[in-house]
Amino acid sequence: MPNTRQDVWKLGQGWSDTLVWYAKAVAVMQARPITDPTSWTYLAAMHGFDQSLWTTFGYITATTTLPPQAAQDRDWAQCQHQTWYFLPWHRGYLGAFEAIVRAAVVSVGGPADWALPYWNYTDWTNPNAGNLPPAFSAATLPDGTPNPLLVTRRYGEDGQGTINMTAQDIDINALNEEQFDDDDGSDGSPGFGGVQTTFSHGGDTQGMLESQPHNNVHVLVGGTVRGGNQNNAADLGLMTNPDTAALDPIFWVHHSNIDRLWEVWRGMSGHENPTTANWLTGPADRTFYMPKPDGTPYSYTANDMLNTQAPNLNYVYQDISPPASAANVVATRLTGLNVAAADIAAITKVEKPMGKRPKAERMGGNSAAVQITGEAVSTVVPLDHAVTRALANSFHPAAIAGATPKEPDRVYLNLENIRGASDAGVFRVYVNLPDGADPATHPELQAGTVSLFGVGKASRHDGTHAGNGITQVLEITKIVDALHLNNGLDLDHLNIRFVPRTEIRPEDGISVGRVSVSRQPR
Repeated sequence: MPNTRQDVWKLGQGWSDTLVWYAKAVAVMQARPITDPTSWTYLAAMHGFDQSLWTTFGYITATTTLPPQAAQDRDWAQCQHQTWYFLPWHRGYLGAFEAIVRAAVVSVGGPADWALPYWNYTDWTNPNAGNLPPAFSAATLPDGTPNPLLVTRRYGEDGQGTINMTAQDIDINALNEEQFDDDDGSDGSPGFGGVQTTFSHGGDTQGMLESQPHNNVHVLVGGTVRGGNQNNAADLGLMTNPDTAALDPIFWVHHSNIDRLWEVWRGMSGHENPTTANWLTGPADRTFYMPKPDGTPYSYTANDMLNTQAPNLNYVYQDISPPASAANVVATRLTGLNVAAADIAAITKVEKPMGKRPKAERMGGNSAAVQITGEAVSTVVPLDHAVTRALANSFHPAAIAGATPKEPDRVYLNLENIRGASDAGVFRVYVNLPDGADPATHPELQAGTVSLFGVGKASRHDGTHAGNGITQVLEITKIVDALHLNNGLDLDHLNIRFVPRTEIRPEDGISVGRVSVSRQPR
């Protein structure tokens, strides 16, 4: 029988048995040397490793014996980001971690069916959804011993440990993406799961789920120490930096929810995982390895990760129902237009087109890089009239309710080549926000929240991607549709405004190389 991963908030407000056993197992694993593949530090280094930073933080010393170089080359710093392997690699990572934790739980007298819980920060029926579960900030376990789930380098949004994410921070529009992947990530949707790549340890275009909410949770939990220097990695929270993120016990509970959202997406109508060999059996340039509870390595591919009840996984989730905000966008829009219920039913039953969507068409781009500093900053994206008219026609109800029903074009805002020295910044992006308006009063114009998780390393000119940074894509179909319905879709341009969510200073050097808009026909 598979083990059940449960919502951490539904286990209770404080210490549940699941979290008590998790904490005790973490203590067991933290006591093991870094040369042990089942140790806390070895497993964390599989996600990312920075020897100097880990020494500064006290996880190793200058004299610590590290694993043989061959083991490091095989296992360490292999996390997959900005790639269509993001989800399967992390599923294998969590599966191995869970099995090792379960073995540690059993070794201290715990249950053999222990499973990793998930932090469902997308459940807004729970007023605490965006808060850090209390067990992770408690000083001690119920028995009065020190709490291994507590880390001091978890600074939150204010540099002092406040973690209170809102629905504006946790965008799950990725669940509306019908395609798992995109072949090159140019202009249109990069897909729910990411762009087709070979082995990718960071850089280039992010998949929709990785962008939001994955990255946002990382940075809003990790943050920067109050009064610290965001350009100094030693002042960042563990979760903020990919090379230290997995040292924080909340990392695993966060990623359990990201993995759950993959199951949510897969269960929605018309959603399918890739079936091509280069995803199922790739990447061809490097094999993924994980340790078993006895420390011996095994290899795996995406094909081994498709069924959560398969060997080396063996789990199910307590709840994989779609959140309310992932409801059908077309039906919502037509209801607002007072279209008859029978017509809405007929329209929303239209079969989704098989295969890849048509290539995206660029509608326009701005003229210069945008510097993100401590104040809100705007840029103008001029639009091509002919392309914009074609887009407007696709939004007309007659185009949906006609003899050949189809959904309207999707519209994407491309933030290309985001660069900077720090991973700690978070900013919100708005479309056509009125001059002088308070952004908080116009959530309907928010395209998304962007965090800089992984940007620092991707911006290094001596890195894998030659300092090109990261590209993030935000879907703005609903915003553009609403502008069209209210006769507010300017055929000449769109105004894009960037509003810092956390402190971003000029010396952080955060910039967006180009801002463009594209349409993707259906």
